[in-house]
Amino acid sequence: MKTFEFNHKGKSWDRYNAFHAFNRNIVEFETGEVMVVGHPNPDDRHMYDKFNIQLTTTSDRDCPHLFFDKECTKPVKKAWLTWKGQQMLAIDHEQKVAVKLSSGWRHKAHDVLGEHVASATAYWSGAERRPRPLGLINIHTPDDEYRKKVLGILNQVRVAVTAIYRMSEQKHWWSSSAYEAEKEWQDSSVEDIVAEICSNDSAMRGVATKGFKLPRKCEDVDFLYIKGEK
Repeated sequence: MKTFEFNHKGKSWDRYNAFHAFNRNIVEFETGEVMVVGHPNPDDRHMYDKFNIQLTTTSDRDCPHLFFDKECTKPVKKAWLTWKGQQMLAIDHEQKVAVKLSSGWRHKAHDVLGEHVASATAYWSGAERRPRPLGLINIHTPDDEYRKKVLGILNQVRVAVTAIYRMSEQKHWWSSSAYEAEKEWQDSSVEDIVAEICSNDSAMRGVATKGFKLPRKCEDVDFLYIKGEK
């Protein structure tokens, strides 16, 4: 976050028991601290030039390319960041880092940071400093070992489940999605997996009509990085 001039004309006290001013989802304090509050709606997800902070999601078109390393040699694919749904991010274009917006309110870090920032979803202690990570960015990458070990078995399972589904008297009015395979199935037989799936009508329909979604490896990180301007 870059240095900014505090908005003395628009300052208040009562809400946080500290002099502060609002800039949509961003709150600036007279101390130089800045925090994001809440999860911004689409109209509030943009660059806040005063602070050089961008609020965005991993699904937004203007979300910068993200990297595992600060040298920006290891890119993170967008699909790895959206597999369980979009994630809300605050991107510090001065420090070239991205952090995830937390759920807010009484995060364990707030006990150290102070009561006035108890509702922060992202936090900076001052200019030219990295944000304090209050949430973890979830990265879901393909699990190639699982795929190699289980994919052949799952193909057999789908054939069997599809046959049972077609012979069943299920009503077909509800929608379905691909069924997420279980990690534990690496040590299960085709028969056991078929029996487990067919005990649940929704699971059976999902497998028969949409197949399987393979589980992924999950890595949680404090920061991701963006490239600097050339």
